[in-house]
Amino acid sequence: MIVDGVRLADRLAYGAGCAARRVGFLHDAYRPVSLECPIDLANRFLRLAVAYVLPGGGVGAPAGFGVPYRQAWADWSYLAVGDYLVGPEGTVFVAAIEPPKPMLVVMTNAVVSLSRPAAPVLAGTNPYGGVLPTTNKVLMADFPASLLVGGVSDRTRAGLPDDTKVPGFVCLVPAMAGLQPMVADMLTDATGARFLVDAVETLGGVLRLSIDQVVS
Repeated sequence: MIVDGVRLADRLAYGAGCAARRVGFLHDAYRPVSLECPIDLANRFLRLAVAYVLPGGGVGAPAGFGVPYRQAWADWSYLAVGDYLVGPEGTVFVAAIEPPKPMLVVMTNAVVSLSRPAAPVLAGTNPYGGVLPTTNKVLMADFPASLLVGGVSDRTRAGLPDDTKVPGFVCLVPAMAGLQPMVADMLTDATGARFLVDAVETLGGVLRLSIDQVVS
């Protein structure tokens, strides 16, 4: 019997779903329809079993710290890149679905928003020259994301010889349609911490932002 790629992918997805129902947990699936609050109740479209294993497929050891990627066993025929899955093990978003390979997801540990500082209204006559949060253009709001220490740190903007370096971080968020981050955009998390975007890289369905924490 000849099995084409579409039918094989469907059978693999069905088998992964059967395995997840045996060893996984029920998750709610959310599909973002805008660039604001993707796991809003109105975006929930499915409940399904999901099981996570290490990126290499192993289950004999716990996941290491600072590694946000997981293989996910689930019936991915119902899912799309960028969907969020919320369950007992936390919140993840789908990074890649490439049958016959397993589905790849990113574990999240923060809720972030992204904004772009507005240009001065009247150059040279503004009473204040700094960034005003009230005039920033919001690009993305309240998105669960992976926010981990990494990337390249930098010295504080004062540039003094004895200045300590500000910590560098890497943020992973879904590559949503209409979302085009740029260098110097401002990212904030739910704790109020602020970060300045230094570099933007698109890796399949994931946006990888290299950011520096802003300190006073």
